[in-house]
Amino acid sequence: MAIDAQPSRPARRGRHRGLWFSLGFVVVAAAAAGGYLLIRSRSAPATEEAPVTTTVARAPYQVTVSGPGTLAPARTVALSPSVSGRLVRLAAVGDRVAEGTVLAEVDSASFQRAVDDAQLSLSKAEASLAALRAGQAKSEATTASQIAAARTALDSAQRTLDQQTRAAASERTLYQLGGASAAEVQAAEDAQTTAQEALDRARSDLDTLLQGQKLQRDADAQDVATSTVSVEQARLSLASAQQDLANTVLEAPFAGVVSATGATVGEQVGTGGSLLTLVDDARLELDAQVDESDIAQVDVGQSATVALDAVPGKTFAGEVVRIAPTATLVSNIPIFYVTVQIDNADGGLRGGMTGQATVVVREVADTFQVPNRAVHSANGRSVVLVRQPDGSYRPTAVTEVGTAGLNSVLTGDVPDGATVLVSAPAGAGTPTGTSPRTNPGTNGPGSNRPPGAVPFVNPGGGGFRSPRGVSGGAGRRP
Repeated sequence: MAIDAQPSRPARRGRHRGLWFSLGFVVVAAAAAGGYLLIRSRSAPATEEAPVTTTVARAPYQVTVSGPGTLAPARTVALSPSVSGRLVRLAAVGDRVAEGTVLAEVDSASFQRAVDDAQLSLSKAEASLAALRAGQAKSEATTASQIAAARTALDSAQRTLDQQTRAAASERTLYQLGGASAAEVQAAEDAQTTAQEALDRARSDLDTLLQGQKLQRDADAQDVATSTVSVEQARLSLASAQQDLANTVLEAPFAGVVSATGATVGEQVGTGGSLLTLVDDARLELDAQVDESDIAQVDVGQSATVALDAVPGKTFAGEVVRIAPTATLVSNIPIFYVTVQIDNADGGLRGGMTGQATVVVREVADTFQVPNRAVHSANGRSVVLVRQPDGSYRPTAVTEVGTAGLNSVLTGDVPDGATVLVSAPAGAGTPTGTSPRTNPGTNGPGSNRPPGAVPFVNPGGGGFRSPRGVSGGAGRRP
């Protein structure tokens, strides 16, 4: 056993030598391969990383407030008859009419008779007044003649009295001289007394006539006033009858279209209900629901656009004409109704269409946008790096007016089509004197950027709008 064990050791030692030789070969080969790859990677030329840039495209910038709503005619009127009677004429729903067009008519026969009767009554009252005035004029003339005669009689009596007074005085003088008897003196004095009595009667007659004239004039004035009232009452009755006759015809107060009727020809109609509804659809209004946080930016007269669900891909220009003074709760959310009016002269739109009104609350005519990280700070100002003809980048001052998603909306002396550096290759850094802004794209101190503007498309080539506004979740106006 011991002898057999000795030869066996050299055999195992030979196998170990073969294994170590194989492992050494593998290590040398791997090292050689690694060295080759290292030398190759060092000798291969490195690929340069290109800077990230953007091209300036100038466009207007708008901040808008929007809200949903439903179109309604600018004017709607429910017309009712002012008289009762049998309906003999009625416009149909959908009839487009001009101002003054007859829409409905009530049988006018009885109203025409009422006008004729009122006209006759007026004629009688006017004739009675004329006869009264004629009689008064005649009576006045007679009284005036009597007064004139009484004045004449009074004057004559006064002259007679004057003569008799002188004669009596003369007789008394003669009597004292012995030239006249006592009987002659008495006769002269009696004549004087008679003349005085005649004068008193003449004066009394004149006074009586004058008093009678005054009383008659007062009575005549009262009679004329009473008769004049009768004439005016008859005239008012005629005017009322004529108005009733005119009211048998119902005319359009403005140009529009008949949207509803409440009766049919031949029915008895009264003054209690609506006969038909007329709408002015030449101008339509949309009461947009605007959130309370945005209403302070909206003013009457601001321009707006309306997009309708029934007319996709098209907007209609309008203007803010009214703003609700108080909020209305819609689904427990306070909203304000902003009325936007649009033109509908061609009649292509209809009341009841739903849509969205967008009000332009701020607009900057000439702006451009770049990614937020393209805006840097230099000496306390915002700048962008504009590529020069020699390939270098020069800081150019800009003013931030808003944001559009991850972009900044800017104004400044950067020409349209210019190339702005967004980010330099790794390790290249930024030009001397500039540094990237901290937290770019936020409304930091001193920023006048309105919240959340988004791109929009217009014929001039793009722009940006704020997405703020009442969402459809607020519901439509009840």
